[in-house]
Amino acid sequence: MRNVVNGQSYVAEFRLKDYPVTEADILHRGQEAWDAALNTINICKYNLGWASVGICTHAFYEAITHASERRLYKLSVTDFPHVKRLFVDAYTRLVAMKTFALRASDYMRSASAEDRRYLLYNPMVKMKVTTEGERVIDCMWDVIAAKGFENDAHFSECAVTIRALPKLEGTVHVNIALIAKFMASYFFAPKEYADVPTMNDAGNDDFLFDQGPTRGLSKIRFHDWRKAYDSVDLPNVRAFRFQIDSLIGFLAKAAPSKDQQEDFDFLFSLGELFTLVVYGQLILENAPRCGVSDDTLETLFDVFIRDFSAAALDLHNKPSSSEVQREFCMSMIAKPEADLERFGRVYEGEVMSLLDRYAMKP
Repeated sequence: MRNVVNGQSYVAEFRLKDYPVTEADILHRGQEAWDAALNTINICKYNLGWASVGICTHAFYEAITHASERRLYKLSVTDFPHVKRLFVDAYTRLVAMKTFALRASDYMRSASAEDRRYLLYNPMVKMKVTTEGERVIDCMWDVIAAKGFENDAHFSECAVTIRALPKLEGTVHVNIALIAKFMASYFFAPKEYADVPTMNDAGNDDFLFDQGPTRGLSKIRFHDWRKAYDSVDLPNVRAFRFQIDSLIGFLAKAAPSKDQQEDFDFLFSLGELFTLVVYGQLILENAPRCGVSDDTLETLFDVFIRDFSAAALDLHNKPSSSEVQREFCMSMIAKPEADLERFGRVYEGEVMSLLDRYAMKP
């Protein structure tokens, strides 16, 4: 049938008339069929995060090169303070996307019937990494402005394609609802596990093709998130940890009412706060393995503190929030610790080091 998307990739409906389907063609029936279909998506949704990483990485090379070559008011565009901030935010968000997605792969590849933690991390690669990709593109687009529409660069295609990835394999809202099922177990019932190593070997991932039943998500246990946060002694990581403690106080002393638990708008903001905690945890676990510098890590958590504060304010302003809940939300709002020297090292030493490193053939 006709192509259902406006693009060269052919995405369409196949209409089969009098097509023979025999018993030999049927893989599963009933619950087993549902489990097989959903478990297939568990794998496929992970790839969407890496698509966002690739799009943003390519766009970043174009944006930094273009901005450095353009002059306004006798200055290079990359000399303006707000442009530096936008590029540093874009760069650190992109580093976070890669670092988290790589660590999530370790848990996915080491999974078993006894260790299904990947069922939290996998939808986060799909949901969190892809939405972060949109923010990375928006930061850079605010810098390069009209250049982002021109057809002689790849950026215009990136700016359109990046919007699709959070909306495929289930929307962000669906994945937030899924992630929220793990919140109580994650915070209040940690379990001891052996450390999961970096899994970059060429082994056969048998379990991913035999994941078993898809039920029982709320019973999945996680390792103690505090270990990752306590392993790093940096000011902004400590400030973010204080925000997490306020969130735990909210859940323990001002938990959502029955009506709030059925209010998806309320849960969406709460889920975003939870997502940031998990996101930061796996990034801290993987940062030393990926060679992420302390300067970049501190700048990255500067971004997280701002994001956490914004989500807390959004939750505070929900129509159904109680007085006690609003007090906890206000205690979650924090200001990152500024360090202009650190910011300069990240900008000059890491962001600007990407200048002229890659260019697409015309």
